Amino acid sequence: MKHLSPIELTPSSDHQQLQITLDREHWQTKRQSSPAGERLLEWEGPTLDPTTSQRLLDTLFHKLDTSRIELGKSACEAFDTRHPAWEHTADGTAIERAAFYQIREHWLDPGLWPVMPEISVQTDQVRHPRRPSVGDQILYRRFAPTSGKTITLRQATVSQDGERFHRWQNDPRAARFWEYPWSRERLDAMLEDRRADPHSLPLILEADGEAVGYFETYYVPEDRLGPYCNAGPFDQGMHVLIGERRFLGEGLTNLWLNTVSHFLFLSEPRTRCLWGEPRSDNRAMLRYLRTTTWENHGEFDFPHKRSALLCNPRHRFFTDTRL
Repeated sequence: MKHLSPIELTPSSDHQQLQITLDREHWQTKRQSSPAGERLLEWEGPTLDPTTSQRLLDTLFHKLDTSRIELGKSACEAFDTRHPAWEHTADGTAIERAAFYQIREHWLDPGLWPVMPEISVQTDQVRHPRRPSVGDQILYRRFAPTSGKTITLRQATVSQDGERFHRWQNDPRAARFWEYPWSRERLDAMLEDRRADPHSLPLILEADGEAVGYFETYYVPEDRLGPYCNAGPFDQGMHVLIGERRFLGEGLTNLWLNTVSHFLFLSEPRTRCLWGEPRSDNRAMLRYLRTTTWENHGEFDFPHKRSALLCNPRHRFFTDTRL
């Protein structure tokens, strides 16, 4: 996997000139700030390919903490602005933060770009919308400006992840809430079941190729959570296990939660909300309600536990999240 270098942004003394460095290449622009967003003028530097164009914009949204970027004529000629999410204005071309982060082609494997027809199929006794088949390739990739790491998501496999999944589930910290301190054989069978289930997708999140944790995602209407919330037909949920302790911590965990949320919203554009049902006494997880767009909708009782009902609305995620 090609290593991606961080992008450095250096404002000049007057804070209007901006120097940008990536992989020993340099760009310079003049910025104009306003309540409406940032405008980039007088762009100078090497030609941008589509991938570099995306990475620069991703970093500019993060570093400048703006909800809108408008490109003047010379900047517009440098960037890839072909996607219809871009707006053409009298003075240039602009894109909203919420629009930029919903361009699926930036982050997803091409096999996930098509939107499946809205038709029903039947699996066992359950009717559900038809869904794409998912292989073992990288499903999502992003060089995250917040961490300087390349974050990827792929489907968990027994051959690649069975040992670590067994170790993670048998860590007392995880076993307290997941309640799966099982044998390797039983956990391997569970992973295979999740992979075969069309309503579930078991994911491994990696940072620069190092496994961070396991995220089990699911479609809520077919899950045990369905009767307890007002989920739409394409709404999804997730169970979270940060397996490696060195990747725990408020800043890092926010990044992992937002990464998986971003992937789920992109992989199914008809997902209006994400849902979760951690144990109501899982304070370590519930504290992230303060620093993400997840909301607490109260508590309810499963047969086996008392849970908090959490919801992450699409609009709020893309409007308020600083990816």
